[in-house]
Amino acid sequence: MTYNPKRLFVLSFLFLCLPFLSSGQEFVTGLTHNPVVAKAAKECPKQAKNTEALKLPFIEDFSKGVGYPDPTFWQDRQAFVNQSYPIFPPSIGAATLDALDEEGKIYAQANRDAFPADTLTSNPIRLDSNFTWQREMRISDSIYFSFFYQPGGGSRANPPVEWERIGDAPEFSDELILEFGYATGNIIFLGYTYSDYILGDGEYYVAGDTIDNPFIPGTIYIFESNAFPGETILLPSDSLFGPEYVWHEVWSTHGCTLDGWLAENPLQYFKQVLIPITDPQYLRNNFQFRFRNYASLDLDSWSSGNIVGWASNCDQWHIDYIRLNVDRTAEDLYPNDVAFVSPTTSALSLYQSMPWHQYRTSDMASKFHNDLSNLSSSVKNTFYTYKVLKDNNTNIYTSPVNNENAQPYHTHGLHNYQYHTEPGINFSYSYDNEDSARFVITHIFRMEGANDEILRNDTCVFEQLFYNYYAYDDGTAEGGYTLLSSTGNPDASLAIQFTLAQPDTLRCIRMWFNRTLNDENVDYFTLMVWGDNGGRPGEVLYSLESQLPAYNENDYLQFVNYYPEEPIALDGTFYVGFRQTHNTQLNLGFDQNNDARGHFFYKTTNEWRESFYRGAPMIRPVVGKAYDHSNIHTAQIASLKLYPNPTTGDIHIRGDIDTDGLQYQLYDLCGRLLDAQQIHDGRIHTSQLVPGMYIVKVLDDTQVIATEKIIKK
Repeated sequence: MTYNPKRLFVLSFLFLCLPFLSSGQEFVTGLTHNPVVAKAAKECPKQAKNTEALKLPFIEDFSKGVGYPDPTFWQDRQAFVNQSYPIFPPSIGAATLDALDEEGKIYAQANRDAFPADTLTSNPIRLDSNFTWQREMRISDSIYFSFFYQPGGGSRANPPVEWERIGDAPEFSDELILEFGYATGNIIFLGYTYSDYILGDGEYYVAGDTIDNPFIPGTIYIFESNAFPGETILLPSDSLFGPEYVWHEVWSTHGCTLDGWLAENPLQYFKQVLIPITDPQYLRNNFQFRFRNYASLDLDSWSSGNIVGWASNCDQWHIDYIRLNVDRTAEDLYPNDVAFVSPTTSALSLYQSMPWHQYRTSDMASKFHNDLSNLSSSVKNTFYTYKVLKDNNTNIYTSPVNNENAQPYHTHGLHNYQYHTEPGINFSYSYDNEDSARFVITHIFRMEGANDEILRNDTCVFEQLFYNYYAYDDGTAEGGYTLLSSTGNPDASLAIQFTLAQPDTLRCIRMWFNRTLNDENVDYFTLMVWGDNGGRPGEVLYSLESQLPAYNENDYLQFVNYYPEEPIALDGTFYVGFRQTHNTQLNLGFDQNNDARGHFFYKTTNEWRESFYRGAPMIRPVVGKAYDHSNIHTAQIASLKLYPNPTTGDIHIRGDIDTDGLQYQLYDLCGRLLDAQQIHDGRIHTSQLVPGMYIVKVLDDTQVIATEKIIKK
């Protein structure tokens, strides 16, 4: 039987939780979409492949950014460069190969059997010349290629903790492959493009029949099954030609788990592979290498628990710190480099972000946390400092420079000097009565002297935003949070705790729902607001039924606003979330890199329970001054009616005047203008709206003749 850590965790955990499983439980699933990559696909048009060859040394540690691989080094866009999924990489950032394509969707060919998924291909590299000695390259120049890799599904805890795992481990049938290759210079036939051909009247065919291909004269099409008039078949319409490539597999590994590595060596979060180049065929002006992975999708729901939408991104591999150069040896395992390993933390004790007018100096944390590493083979004298800028230009604070020796990671693990890894927060923000504020905190950990191999991984930047919402999450989902209620009358709730410094007004609730395969996890829920009862949700302050999970398709930031019918006055501690009375598991975004445990609770019986999962459900309350509804009223002209209301489609306008000469303005409950158009065919288009409440104003020239609230379901 194929080892599946996803299922093993669920099953083993069930036996531990039998006393209360009969009534329900919480689960974390993977993702079927990557909105960061989807946004990059929309904003970054494909470019022609880089044909200008790179020169040695080739060094890439993926610390430059997040999203697509840097086109300076890479030809394709299937790998996901990120700082969220790898566990303690050599330096901050890694390239993740998984089961999602370059548009952030599960591959169309994904199935239960291992299928070819991502490819990470380098640009051409000059291995024909040794530019140091200004001569042709020789095998004796001692060329070595090295990289670090890690299977997904690891935990930062050691020993690993099941409910802190991020991503999914590849099964044994899955593979990670490294290939060396080059373009031969020949142009070869690659295949065909295809076009639709619609069968006309009287065109009946059975398997084995043939027809002439109208797109390519002299060729025929053989039917593999019966076909009837009106059906569309795909016929080859043109030949594709392109450069011929030669690829040779030089290394591969089957799927495995990080747990096994750590059992061998508690510091072995990544393994390094070192490969000498000894074949003269690679000493060319267009040498390339590429990583490929095979993945296998779990298409089944966990049938015994009726978990829908279980199939998700899986079988991740993380690649980091690739080096290709001459004059290396088999002992060249340790780059001369010190680096940040993980993103730094918020300067706030609880939140990643909070409303500026609610901020108090008591909200500040006492220290940051930095994961730092000395990758070299010897002790390095390092220094650390950080600075805080408002709006990236006004200096707020600069910490004193602090020097200390850093021991090598391979013998001592992460750098553990307190004043570098846990620097004190010796400043506080100053409220200036503005609506919002933005601070940029730049941390620098660097080797004294020269010869630091990569300088960009010595800097880590955190952007502290003070807008009008509270957030425990960082805006990126690594998983999906879902509730399972298995009683005869299912009833489950999730509540996130927030505390106000002064009374305020809840304007809306932002929620991030993950897309699932075939939208299996879409069902109605009730938007909820609770008061506090001794650190647990108490009295219901507000509820709004018949809400649906929605997605922001325009900017790929998947937070969607859900508005109460009226602003809600709040004081002290309150809770926002949802209630569901069905067995469809709503798939809420779950940030697994920030820990909000102790501040979110779930209920599948009569008792609220504190979650044991490390992470933060992605729900954000928006607070601020109550919106003035004094100018919002029902239509003032009795002969003008907006219907249906609530609606799932367009709003129609009925009256005894010609509506086609009118205009409409569409606002959200915060007073933001969303749309303004002339009315055609007596209707107002709402297809672009997410579920919630809105305000429609109907105008004749510039005079408002009717104002009405509408509800989009």
